[in-house]
Amino acid sequence: MYNKNKDILYRDLEIPESIWKKANAAFSQIHEEEKIPSKKRVRIFRLPKAAAAVIICCLILGTTVAAMELISLYRQRMEAMGKQEIEKLYQLAHAEEATGMNRPFTAEERERYESLTEEYEKNGRFPEKTLVILENAGSYNGQGVAIDASTRTLYLHEGSLSDEELLEIIDFNHKIVYSIYEKNQERILAQGNWESRMAAMTDEEVDRIYLAYCASNLETGGGFSRELSQSESQRYEELNARYENEGIYPEQELPIIMTLAEYTGSGVAFCQENSTYCLPEGEVSDFELLQIIDFDHKILWCFDRIHYEIQMGFREGYPKAE
Repeated sequence: MYNKNKDILYRDLEIPESIWKKANAAFSQIHEEEKIPSKKRVRIFRLPKAAAAVIICCLILGTTVAAMELISLYRQRMEAMGKQEIEKLYQLAHAEEATGMNRPFTAEERERYESLTEEYEKNGRFPEKTLVILENAGSYNGQGVAIDASTRTLYLHEGSLSDEELLEIIDFNHKIVYSIYEKNQERILAQGNWESRMAAMTDEEVDRIYLAYCASNLETGGGFSRELSQSESQRYEELNARYENEGIYPEQELPIIMTLAEYTGSGVAFCQENSTYCLPEGEVSDFELLQIIDFDHKILWCFDRIHYEIQMGFREGYPKAE
């Protein structure tokens, strides 16, 4: 059996490491060796380098996003942000490099920050107010906590920070990361290309494709049921380029079958039993190749999107078959 991409799960996600480490695990950096050709890789949710700079020094603790008991509260808070607030935070994200904090957290503040981050994410414990954004450099009066928009310096008063003040910083961290996420999604959808097609997929579609691939036997299967002919391989490459560059998509999705016995020998299908694209004996048509190309892209996109949403705190974990 010809194994086209047995190691499809092992791929490099092009997301800045600084964001993964500093944004309360809102993002994550994965560097796993892969064997699939670069032309098969799908990289999503790419953020400009300026966005990495947004994770200002206040995002220094890197606590992980735990399983969400009340995940809907956190997601609702993020999605309730108005366009004006998102735009303001996004612009702040693309300002000059941050200069730092006016003082570091104490050990006790750091410990409470980590504990409060977990409460914020898991139990919906939010601040009563939002972090003050100072428009003019040097205007901090030594009261409360605030961030200077011109230098992106986070100002902390000299006394011990209250839980409310720490929550304001935590809330700001999450909102600014979500603003980058939201603007990036907006950009992707506006492109009108294959990435927009992927981004428009519903949670149900994403889960279905993810579960179909994860339920398949990746140890003994993978690839095509037979080797592509030279003509088929050439057309596959040409159609893959047109799929990504010209927006040529199949009119119908690739069928997913549970067992090889279900395959009728007509058309193409993805078989969960052996993680294989079932091909007819005759020449595969352009339409059928596009179905496979589309499914290939969707598999990688779904894995990336689910992983990303877990790190964002929008999912408790990976989908599980009922």
